[in-house]
Amino acid sequence: MRTRKVLILSYYFAPTPSAGAVRMGGLVKYLPSMGWQTTVLTPGHSGRRTETPDLVETDDADMAVDFKHALGLNSKAALKDLMSGGATAPGTGLRLKARMIDTLKGLMAFPDTNRGWISIATAAAQRLIAQQSFDLVLTTSPPPSAHVAGRRIKTDSGLPWVADLRDLWSDDRFSTAPLWRRAVDRRHEQRTLGRANALVTVSEPLAEELRSLHPAVPTHTVLNGFDPDLVNPGEPLNECFTITHTGTYHQGRRDPSLLFEAAGNLIRRGRLPRDRFRIHLFVKHEPWLLSMADRHGVADLLECIPWGSHDDAIRAQRRSHILLLLHWGGPREAGVVTAKVFEYLAARRPILVLGGGPGALRDLLDDTGGGLQITSVERLEDQLSAWWEEFERTGSIAWQGNPDRIDRYSHVRMAREFVDVFETVTGL
Repeated sequence: MRTRKVLILSYYFAPTPSAGAVRMGGLVKYLPSMGWQTTVLTPGHSGRRTETPDLVETDDADMAVDFKHALGLNSKAALKDLMSGGATAPGTGLRLKARMIDTLKGLMAFPDTNRGWISIATAAAQRLIAQQSFDLVLTTSPPPSAHVAGRRIKTDSGLPWVADLRDLWSDDRFSTAPLWRRAVDRRHEQRTLGRANALVTVSEPLAEELRSLHPAVPTHTVLNGFDPDLVNPGEPLNECFTITHTGTYHQGRRDPSLLFEAAGNLIRRGRLPRDRFRIHLFVKHEPWLLSMADRHGVADLLECIPWGSHDDAIRAQRRSHILLLLHWGGPREAGVVTAKVFEYLAARRPILVLGGGPGALRDLLDDTGGGLQITSVERLEDQLSAWWEEFERTGSIAWQGNPDRIDRYSHVRMAREFVDVFETVTGL
């Protein structure tokens, strides 16, 4: 069988610490062993390692970065976070500022603030296709601009095109865009993705939504995963009882107040010691976290660690006793399975999910034994007390995961399922 070739358009790629970078990184690493050679098209990054084969870096044109530079703001932080100042969150003031920003973006950034990359990526892809033979084009979002480029490339080249949606587009769970903008996005999404040969997304509930919106396009579910090479080899644990969160907060909509409240209550009752308990939160620009912790009397337990490399986050996960995941909950969240949970499974440490309800994430925890989900302060106080007692007795917290079941969620499985989609689309 000849080696087949896929051209991947991914706005995010390593070392960017994002779900898109991890998902596409897994494909690039494991697709070649399954007969698919990859070429990745992505904007240039100053800290990127060069050992990735067939990585083509382009220029970029990010409206949000230009706007922040013009105002002298931190280009690495979200606009909503930068405008929140020292406010507590989630709160009315922050939500109002978020709506103002989303209204402005709705008027200016279509389909998103990365729209400038559409023409850049399209032109770069056309040059590559003229130079070498490809069997397939894969685009991944967010941002949706990657799919707009993918549609143009398909029209120009005639190559089969698969669109991967890590989050939904017009019905994105993380968006606070006004309703009028969502309606515009929906029409643009239907025109764009209607030309794809197949759609892929990260959970079956999200796939069902895509099938409803794009009934003529085959839609497949391919869960995220973890790199088996990153499975915890037995890193020594922190000396203090530590709970660590290495995810994002989405302008306060992922809210750790339940943990702060429960920990504060236990400390005041003498059931948890201040000097041997720490909460480590990786942050970009979330000044409201310290204000929130202070209100619950646990600010001295909180260590806000500036985001660095992905390797730093992995090391912190392995050394922590408990790994924290924040979930929003509600019926619309049933299909959300954050990519972070797969990293946590590889860390082989107990996972604590706060908030949410039944859905794909709870099913994953139940299937793997990787952790538990808690929604009430009373239940959390009981669990923290039990963990602390175990830590006092043994110096650790036992991990209850099932390695055999967890191994089914690796990047090897993910790549194999993408190959099934590729072969269905191309007939190769």
